Amino acid sequence: MGRHVMRAGTPSRALVRMAITGVYLVRGIPLDIQQAARARAVREGTTLRRVLGRALRDYASGAWTPLPDDGHG
Repeated sequence: MGRHVMRAGTPSRALVRMAITGVYLVRGIPLDIQQAARARAVREGTTLRRVLGRALRDYASGAWTPLPDDGHG
């Protein structure tokens, strides 16, 4: 695979291709957790986008507060 030089904030070609297919990676979250969450969303007939959107909405409104960081994520 060729080496790409990018400006800060510019997505790589691989990331753009993944975004077009609807597969997103969240930087800093382990891939196995993302894959497990995506699989659960599919089993439950939803999307990871909807799950994340709901979590962000609940957090922003104060309806949900995450537990203190336990050092695992």
